[in-house]
Amino acid sequence: MKTICIIGGKLQGFEVTYLAHKADMKVLLIDRNTRPLIRNVVDGFQCFDITEHPERLLDLSQGVDAIIPVNENHRTLEYLRNMEKELSCPILFDFDSYYVSMDKKRSKDFFRSIGIPTPSDKPTHPPYFVKPPCESSSIGTSIIYDYMGLETLDPSMLVEEYVEGDVISLEVIGDGSHFTVLKETKIHIDESYDCHMVTPIENYPEFRRISYELAKNLKLRGIMDVEAIDSPQGLKVLEIDARFPSQTPTAVYHSTGLNLVKILMDAFTEGIRENEPVPETKYCIYEHLISENGKLKPVGEHVLSNGDEYLELYNSDNLEIFESRSKYKESVFTLISRGTDRVEAEKIRQEGMRMITDHCPEYFQKIAMEA
Repeated sequence: MKTICIIGGKLQGFEVTYLAHKADMKVLLIDRNTRPLIRNVVDGFQCFDITEHPERLLDLSQGVDAIIPVNENHRTLEYLRNMEKELSCPILFDFDSYYVSMDKKRSKDFFRSIGIPTPSDKPTHPPYFVKPPCESSSIGTSIIYDYMGLETLDPSMLVEEYVEGDVISLEVIGDGSHFTVLKETKIHIDESYDCHMVTPIENYPEFRRISYELAKNLKLRGIMDVEAIDSPQGLKVLEIDARFPSQTPTAVYHSTGLNLVKILMDAFTEGIRENEPVPETKYCIYEHLISENGKLKPVGEHVLSNGDEYLELYNSDNLEIFESRSKYKESVFTLISRGTDRVEAEKIRQEGMRMITDHCPEYFQKIAMEA
């Protein structure tokens, strides 16, 4: 049985752990925090900072098959890059591509250099879409509806045209020379512009072509997530992230059977086969819900990171429920519902929500006592 070492114990780490277990792999977590969120779902946990104790990582690398950084701490990632050749196993991460994707200004320059459509910068009329240059996903983003809102804006912020349409996502995995495009998904956004739900969408040839071109021009050796707006004016690429994403890989897995952790491992060992057909097996709804006053409402994924621990509460063929618990805040639940089609998946989703609101207080209390 293979073992993957992940560095980082939050949402990206949970995603890798979940899919690694589906592929019959073990997961060893390294985190400098003594109580990382996902410590109860991994197979082993060691608490230390690799930048302070690199010798411990060197020793551990002899007993694992691969290392996947699942954090966005620039100092940690740079340290890993510098010690990569000393390790006894591969790091499943493309540091060069990440350097481009981590800076939104840099990545937009890259888009333009190869003719990739993207929202225009510094539009002359509101509304404006504003985002920081180096934060992940939706952190720090906002919409400004008038000129006055720009006057107090930090000069480092990116100001783009606001483009209406569905936010869609697509992963690509490459071995440096060959690239495989996975399954398109829709990103459902909450009021804070954070993702609260992921669902599969139909094959989108133009999006697939663009994602392939991005990976090919980067000579991607690792995994990359491409996010775009499907607008009435056409597809506009928002950003790329050359690191293992959260949420979408699980929706892809349950919709197609394709396991991105396994494919990523293959990219560094056996290589990638291009243009493989993407199977359609089930419809998956992946979402986060918060319980407030006995009712459930959608909530963005970053709220989960405020919890103290992340636990599996229920698992059946078509439904899984996880809970991010906190001593000081309401619980956040993750529901993974799947069916042969959207109608069946929605029916199972409703059953899961009823379990939380009607039955889970007693059921979860029993689970907690048995844990």
